Amino acid sequence: MLITQAHYADPEAVRQLTEGLDRGLDLGGREPLFLCIGSDRHILDCFAPLIGTMLSDMVPGISLYGTLDRPLHAKNMIKELREIRNAHTDRLEIAIDASLGAGTDIGFIKLKQDSLLPGKAFAKSLPPIGQISIIGIVGTRTDRYTVSSLTSGSLAHVYHMAVVVAEAIAQWYQSSVIR
Repeated sequence: MLITQAHYADPEAVRQLTEGLDRGLDLGGREPLFLCIGSDRHILDCFAPLIGTMLSDMVPGISLYGTLDRPLHAKNMIKELREIRNAHTDRLEIAIDASLGAGTDIGFIKLKQDSLLPGKAFAKSLPPIGQISIIGIVGTRTDRYTVSSLTSGSLAHVYHMAVVVAEAIAQWYQSSVIR
């Protein structure tokens, strides 16, 4: 279920996403655990690791996995998830990943009350992740199944989308989780 969405270029995007996180997340006493999925080796797929890196700098001590230096991606995901879930029981998992969509959807950030399926665009068989998901539409569905499409997109919009998401999460986290 879609909680909210915003285009990264909208001046109200950070506010909309922060309010969406506040409205849509019932922590129930649990601490959130952010899982930033993607690769540092592909421009469009670095959306979530960029967010993970930014959040690590903005909110020291935040529980997250997946940064530019230590990405959480298709090749290490199964093993890493097992270790993460053993180390962090009873956490609300918030999964963040890049996604493909229609050309008119590029730049939109969607907050959903649902798991995400990492690697879906490339027909990877990976487990659903998170109770909450944040996706950034970074490319078109017509780019599907081509690794070259992930390396030839615009880093500019991916970076600016990541900044918006990181700022929204940091604001929400500092006002709702850290008290």
